[in-house]
Amino acid sequence: MTNAMRRPLLIIAGSILLLIGAFIARKAIGSLDRETQLSHYANLPAARQSGIIERGWVPEFLPAGSKDITEIHNLDTNTGTGTFRFPSADLDAFKAQARQLAGAEVKEVSTITYVIYSRDLSRFELVLTPDPQKADAMVGVWGMKPIR
Repeated sequence: MTNAMRRPLLIIAGSILLLIGAFIARKAIGSLDRETQLSHYANLPAARQSGIIERGWVPEFLPAGSKDITEIHNLDTNTGTGTFRFPSADLDAFKAQARQLAGAEVKEVSTITYVIYSRDLSRFELVLTPDPQKADAMVGVWGMKPIR
């Protein structure tokens, strides 16, 4: 694939990712209220230190170099969504680890990677795609909902 063809595809993929994130946020969370919490973390160690991962609002399984992590969750519906960025060099190691998770699904379509797994009573769905603004970076979006 030539660079002339790749750039428009990356822009389209990035736009689709943003639309998916907005749809997930709107569908899963609804409007902001007292039961809706929003938080941001500079990187994965900061998210771990805050306890947000242990509480189940941020996937325990993110690429090692994840940064710019933003999550929003609703206490009433027990749903959440979020976004993050990570170096594209981390993608292969992340996919290899995901494939070793019990019950995890890893699907790839062109430059987009989907990872689906369950933890406790929650199902996480992650979508990873190249960052249309940075050649060496990836953008990720996740949705989390209870398993019924």
